[in-house]
Amino acid sequence: MSLIVIIVLYLATSLVLKSSIDFFKKTRLLDIPSERSNHNIPKPKGAGLILIPLIIFATLLVFFLEKTLDNDWFVIFGFTLILMIVSFLDDLKNISSKIRLIFQIFCVLSSLFLFKDELNLLIGSSFLNFISPEFSILKPIIILFLLTILWVWIINLFNFMDGMDGITSVQVITLAIFINIISIFDLIEINFLYFSLILLAIFIAFLSVNKPPAKIFLGDVGSIPIGYLVGFLIIYNVINTGLIIPFVIIILYYLLDSTITLLIRLLNGENIFQAHSNHFYQKIIRKGFSHNYVLKKITILNFTLLLLSITSIKLPIISFSLAVILTVILILFFNSRKIR
Repeated sequence: MSLIVIIVLYLATSLVLKSSIDFFKKTRLLDIPSERSNHNIPKPKGAGLILIPLIIFATLLVFFLEKTLDNDWFVIFGFTLILMIVSFLDDLKNISSKIRLIFQIFCVLSSLFLFKDELNLLIGSSFLNFISPEFSILKPIIILFLLTILWVWIINLFNFMDGMDGITSVQVITLAIFINIISIFDLIEINFLYFSLILLAIFIAFLSVNKPPAKIFLGDVGSIPIGYLVGFLIIYNVINTGLIIPFVIIILYYLLDSTITLLIRLLNGENIFQAHSNHFYQKIIRKGFSHNYVLKKITILNFTLLLLSITSIKLPIISFSLAVILTVILILFFNSRKIR
């Protein structure tokens, strides 16, 4: 039954997306080209208004059919909707980045309290044992702070990196395949197998209209909630399984491109809250290379990272080292290419 739901979901997503493009062109949800844009004509940016509700509805329906639905998912999806609404308003009126950050921190901190039992186990483990006993009271605060920073950073990674045709689709598809594989091997909960299939179906459908040349974009209304859900997938499963390296590898291009770009901007004294187009994938596009050319390179890397994330379960050091080397090579390649 669930497989039928997922097949229908793919077909329905494809149909709704393709039929909605003309509608979005008549609304205010248009991405108007600016000097930092990577496209030349106005394009709709409201795909998130379709994808996020579909993800939520399909997930709850499949979990209900499989009798695996619990209240935590309602809470997670509630925060997903909050971020979608705030991001939708931002797409329309450009809300202050500080206000958006406050909402993100609120949703993340509130979500982390859902995992209080898992967090208590983490606090009681050998993690952060270097803290002296008299300061042990700080251990839960440090863990909560680090997880909040990581989750909020993942949310913004997906916002920062969603500036090129097809890039978010490729990242979510490879992450979903990875989640699916480790679910099959019973390394994480069965619900994540269903959830990964739902993400896979929806983002393969989205890729059909978002691949170069893109007909529609996610917009902040899609990229921010997707970043939140990806953060949930990673944080929750890292806490429960300890599979840190595999999850880092699967989003390594996003992590390194965004983090290196942020550090460069900080060193240059730039306002990190101000919109920019200094990511490495953006630089190579501005040098005259096509979205299709850049996406192919990132896709090859991402599927290589997918293989390395799987092998890292048994060979963590070798797999992680190879992943970092390959990702850095691609970033340097993008940075060093001459203008066409």
